[in-house]
Amino acid sequence: MIGILSFFYVFALCAQTADYKPLEWGVVPDEDLQMTTYLLDTTAAALVLGDEGYMNVGKNNSGQYEWLLRRHKRLKILTEAALDKYSDVVIYYAHKDGTDHVRQIAAQSIAVDGTISEVKKGDIFHEKINEYWSKATFAFPEAKVGSVLEYRYEHFSHRVLTPQSWTFRGSLPVRSSYFQFGCSVPVTYTYLLQGAEYMAIEKNALGEDMLQLGDTHIYVNGTRFWMQNGGAVKEEPFMTSLDDYYINIRFQASATTSLATGITTPVYGTWESTSKELLEDVDIGQNYRKNKRYKNLLQAAEAVIEKQLPQEELLFAINRFITKEIPWSGKYGMNAIQSPDEAFAKHEGSIAEIQYAAVALLREYGIKAYPVLLSTRDNGSMITSFPFLNQFNYVITIVEINDVALLADFSDPLLKPGLIREEALNGLGFMVHEDSPAWITIGLPVVQDIFAWNGKITEEGTLSGEMKATMNTLSAKSDRQRMQAQSLDEIWDSRLPNGGSWSELTASNEEDIREDLSIQGKFEVAEAGFANGDYLYVSPIIHTNFSENPFQREQRNYPVDFPYAFEEKSVYQYELPSGYVVESLPDNINVILPNNDASFQYLIREKNQKISLIATLKISKTVYPPEEYEALRELFASAVQKMQEQIVLKKTE
Repeated sequence: MIGILSFFYVFALCAQTADYKPLEWGVVPDEDLQMTTYLLDTTAAALVLGDEGYMNVGKNNSGQYEWLLRRHKRLKILTEAALDKYSDVVIYYAHKDGTDHVRQIAAQSIAVDGTISEVKKGDIFHEKINEYWSKATFAFPEAKVGSVLEYRYEHFSHRVLTPQSWTFRGSLPVRSSYFQFGCSVPVTYTYLLQGAEYMAIEKNALGEDMLQLGDTHIYVNGTRFWMQNGGAVKEEPFMTSLDDYYINIRFQASATTSLATGITTPVYGTWESTSKELLEDVDIGQNYRKNKRYKNLLQAAEAVIEKQLPQEELLFAINRFITKEIPWSGKYGMNAIQSPDEAFAKHEGSIAEIQYAAVALLREYGIKAYPVLLSTRDNGSMITSFPFLNQFNYVITIVEINDVALLADFSDPLLKPGLIREEALNGLGFMVHEDSPAWITIGLPVVQDIFAWNGKITEEGTLSGEMKATMNTLSAKSDRQRMQAQSLDEIWDSRLPNGGSWSELTASNEEDIREDLSIQGKFEVAEAGFANGDYLYVSPIIHTNFSENPFQREQRNYPVDFPYAFEEKSVYQYELPSGYVVESLPDNINVILPNNDASFQYLIREKNQKISLIATLKISKTVYPPEEYEALRELFASAVQKMQEQIVLKKTE
């Protein structure tokens, strides 16, 4: 949710937002003091009873613009674990050049019987962390399980272009969080409400915007924001950075207005103008646009790479050259500290230095290439509305081969052109381009694992035969990486049930990263089945990447975010033991989500004393919003259950 707020002299605030009652210092309702469990989340170790902030941008006594945040937060301790974690408070602020100050800190703990224990001013400490940041710290006295902890403070800052964001929902459940923004100087601000993208929006009786998802409600009235019943954000499978799922509001100054002339001036440029600046930046564009910065690298490349090769071969040859000559140091960021020549001489480079060196060589060899700036999955989602450059911590390359765009990542010798690291699969990237800079979609073709098992069932319930596995793209890359540290037997032993073993395991295309990786071997699983009288019970599925449902929670209030679409297909064929017939087989099923966004198919049949089984799990898109979670969870539950079911054989002789 994005809004634009214009302020001239004094901003006229809207009417009181939907019945909000401010916190009163030291006044805690008895029901909060007596609370032992939070009914909306009985597993909660602690609960934010209330968190309120009032921010205003104005002038100080010296005529400088500054913002002032007055904050009051109240927390309920419900467990011993929470007592250890939340009875100490840290408030961070920037001190370089005197930009920020935190003052008027007051804190107290309130026991279940109402006894108040104040934090003494001498027990509040300010400490410099580094040249940029400081922290204020204090601990609550007499804090116990059941205590209510509350504190308040004032935070001043001259960083008026990007005032401090406000977080409504975080790692703890929040019963109430209120934030109010005001301004008394001629500045236009844009705000972005993040983490609420999947909440439904409607108008309440007062005409306010109301966002809702489950028990969580957010009321928006002008620049007043009130959230109720925000659930805790907890680590779950297939998430990006946890911060992406917090609900917070960020303000950005977008323009200022002259009081003398009335002329409005933008604070920041457009993405197009920013791209032009990046092209001329000595740490970015000059690294691949100025020959003097990579002439030694080019000379070395020309000694081993012929320019007459087809473009596909040139791209691969440059990929091999860069990954060999400039290994990745593990450092992130979009700025290159070293030039390509310096990284080449040092035989090591950051992610930016490697990609800019690759772009330089590709262009010298006649291949259109451009850097793409992005944020890794653990660094958070990207903001496209304004040119915020500090969000970028990774660089990849986009190339054009025979009029087809192809992503490339030169930081890993196991990544062929067309593949990038999984951590970089975060949806979008900004392409720095001389003529047509643009946000582009970052994705991969479907990652596919295909397993073919051909064998027999013995009358003791043992499965034995031959297996062939074929893996493409990132799946192949992952196994090639494992093979650098482990033997094939070690890798594949972990993929067999208890009692299983391999023989004659071999790999095809282990070194040729442009081809799919293929594994062949002979298997034996001695404990796949058991006999009970005349009946033999056998589990036919030997291996799957999803032996357990990754989605255990019944509800999820934020999206499932797979890094890539994938398909796992297993094909089995077994000969029945002599003297046995099929008594029963699992039912066939075919579960398909709307628009074929995901599917699971299980087909099994018996013909001519042979059992054939095909199990296919396919995830066709990467992001599933909360309203699709239940169906996705049920699909995985069906798949896990089906792949655990047994076939029943009956002895006839």
